[in-house]
Amino acid sequence: MKLSISALLLVSSTLVFSQKQLLVVNSNTQEVTITENNEIKTSWFLNPKIKPDTYTTGKNVKFKSVKLKTDIDSIEVKLKPNEKFDFIVLLNGKDSCLTRFESPEIKNFSKVKPVQRDTLSFVLTEQNNIKLKGKLNHKDDVDLMFDTGATGFYLIKDAIKKYLNPTGQKLTMKDISDNDFTVGNLEWKHQQIYPIETTGHGCDGMFGWSAFDGKVVEIDYDKNIIVVHSKRPKISKDYEKFEMELMKEHFCINVEMEVNNKKYKNRFLFDSGFQRTLIFDNALITKSGYPKADLPVIAKTVMYNSNKDAIPMETILNEKLIFGKYVLKNVPAQINSYNQPAGFSTNFLGGEVLKRFNTILDFQNNVVYLKPNHLFNEDYNIPKNEKS
Repeated sequence: MKLSISALLLVSSTLVFSQKQLLVVNSNTQEVTITENNEIKTSWFLNPKIKPDTYTTGKNVKFKSVKLKTDIDSIEVKLKPNEKFDFIVLLNGKDSCLTRFESPEIKNFSKVKPVQRDTLSFVLTEQNNIKLKGKLNHKDDVDLMFDTGATGFYLIKDAIKKYLNPTGQKLTMKDISDNDFTVGNLEWKHQQIYPIETTGHGCDGMFGWSAFDGKVVEIDYDKNIIVVHSKRPKISKDYEKFEMELMKEHFCINVEMEVNNKKYKNRFLFDSGFQRTLIFDNALITKSGYPKADLPVIAKTVMYNSNKDAIPMETILNEKLIFGKYVLKNVPAQINSYNQPAGFSTNFLGGEVLKRFNTILDFQNNVVYLKPNHLFNEDYNIPKNEKS
């Protein structure tokens, strides 16, 4: 049985979004699937002891379609920003699991008075990562990578042990759920820390774009500064504009590739934490008709993600990568041998491309602006062949 909210409301006015009379979905299995906007799938384990058991969508500026599917039933709703929807999943015909779909509040600091402007210095590492000096809990100096392909705050396990667990006790996520970070004059209080195996070279951890949600962020690679604005500054016409496509904890932009005078427009995850140039999603570029077989393979390598999983890669030479009026030629591009590493279909723009553009990330209007800087024509680092 599939429940469509619009259809149910037409059939009966008694099915209202209230705690008194909730819709009931049936399941014979504890593990179910939640799908966001028909693309992003999450395995979800029903728990009758948590009331409500809340699934929170990614950033939502218009609406998000959210669907829960069990082995025998399903429900799908459309959530507006800052909206909640409660329902019951009846597990094995006896255990009532109060479940909530929740859309986060929209953040926007444009009306804050006085207008705020904070400047942060960073180092662009040899590995094309943005590294900043910060403090953990007002006492420990930490080096943090700014990763536009992530949200939240992360520390590698060695840093967690050094700063939060020097005696080596067994920790739970709750034990590292209330921490303060400062970078420059900016402070983020009561942050959950997520453990990771590895991050940018020479860094103790990283933080993602959500730290600046509702603000406007300038990344200036000419001056090695990040300027965080509460209100969007005047933007030069030299910048090219790209709409953000918000995908759960990520954001993407659409960029054109050109081979043999034919253009192929595709989605790219904006990922400053990825050190290299491009990763092509094999299935996505195949679907677009991109002629990867016609391009020379210049290297075969192995990459590792933050969990140290090995990912075999082939590197080809992409003829043109087009950002409006700005064109990068002969860009090395790695083809991912596995599909959908982000959990949905997307290619990746990495630091070796992104560092060539001074960037404005407008998290109020959800737009990216790009303008070439002094690194635009820098040679690319061609990966060397490795045994897979």
